[in-house]
Amino acid sequence: MTNAMERRGDPKRTARRVNDARVLSVTRRALQWAREREYAGWDPYDGLNSPVLSPLARGPLSRLVCLHLVNRAPVNLRPVLGVPRERTPMGVALFARTLLYLYEVSGTDQYLREAESLLEWLRGARAEDYAGSSWGYNFDWQNGTKFFLEAYDPCLVVSVFCGDAFLHHWRLTEAAASLETAAEVGEFITTDMNVERAGGHAVYSYTPHDEFVVVNANALAARYLAQLDSVGAADPNVSTPDECRRRADELVAFVVDVQTEDGAWYYSYPSADSHLTHDNFHTGYVVDSLRDYARVTPSATDAERAFRDGLAFYRHNLFEPDGAPRFDHESPYPRDAHSAAQGIRTFAVEDDSAGTARTVLAWSLSHLFDDSGYFYRRIGRLGDDRTPYMRWSQAWMCFALASYLCYTDENREVPEVAP
Repeated sequence: MTNAMERRGDPKRTARRVNDARVLSVTRRALQWAREREYAGWDPYDGLNSPVLSPLARGPLSRLVCLHLVNRAPVNLRPVLGVPRERTPMGVALFARTLLYLYEVSGTDQYLREAESLLEWLRGARAEDYAGSSWGYNFDWQNGTKFFLEAYDPCLVVSVFCGDAFLHHWRLTEAAASLETAAEVGEFITTDMNVERAGGHAVYSYTPHDEFVVVNANALAARYLAQLDSVGAADPNVSTPDECRRRADELVAFVVDVQTEDGAWYYSYPSADSHLTHDNFHTGYVVDSLRDYARVTPSATDAERAFRDGLAFYRHNLFEPDGAPRFDHESPYPRDAHSAAQGIRTFAVEDDSAGTARTVLAWSLSHLFDDSGYFYRRIGRLGDDRTPYMRWSQAWMCFALASYLCYTDENREVPEVAP
């Protein structure tokens, strides 16, 4: 097993402000809650899985109406509309990484075995008819007027997060099959993703079929391709796509170029067409991506500067002093579990930000966790969404908690897996 300290370059240990026993207890209970449901559940955007609504959703407008009717309803309509509880590849990937982190800090083999079972499920859920390995959501999704994505048709973001899980497993076990799958994700990105011109750069659209350029998706792809390239450069026996380094560098150049003067990013390019300004968790995606890219890229001065500026904007503009996540730099509400989880993850991995990670974690446990074992989706200005969402809140919070345990204490013992 790879030592956590070696993997992260001997980070400084941090004093613990959050009650250790509670963090460990909540991590275990939240994971057990998901395990008991076989990691299957509802999603905020799964309304088109309803057998009642799907016959009505024949065009972009009707699909949007049906999707947001379910997503924004003040009560959970899914039981009435027959929306099934299902596994979603991105959620399964996050749970797999949660288990891998717990294995990494505890050495408990059962965590590894369960993670490998989820990875095997992911292999069987890959999209068909595309190069390499790729994944999509388990529901039809209409993204405004930009594109329509059929269930399980691949997209860039989901494929990267699933690839991360296989790369994580390979780093801990050196399992050749996992590295092969991770490399196949790079093949999908460099072969089948649609390429658009944006700001003088060749970048990727969100799916293989649209023209929508999303900044965080390109940042994630850059990080992933750079990490694949670094693996191939270190081991001549590892085969990774030849295009990885060149594409990663160009994507990062694009992300750096579109950063605002105050260190932020709009959701999409061009910024005038972006339906979001500087929102929380997508900013976290970009910050994480630039940090990881810089760590495997010699002399990545521009990326390192953009990362530092972005991290400062993220910390000071997208979180309250008490750790509550803001929706974006202008609006505090809704305070979303996905944003809280991303903050815990980002600040925990960035060693000198561990104090912020503890603050966001403490707020999350106080405001978003239900004693039955699941995390609420969000706290609104006028009302809360306490529907249990397996990917959006449960998987992300489990991943965040496990990241916190792994990155902020090298010697913490994790309890055994519940029977």
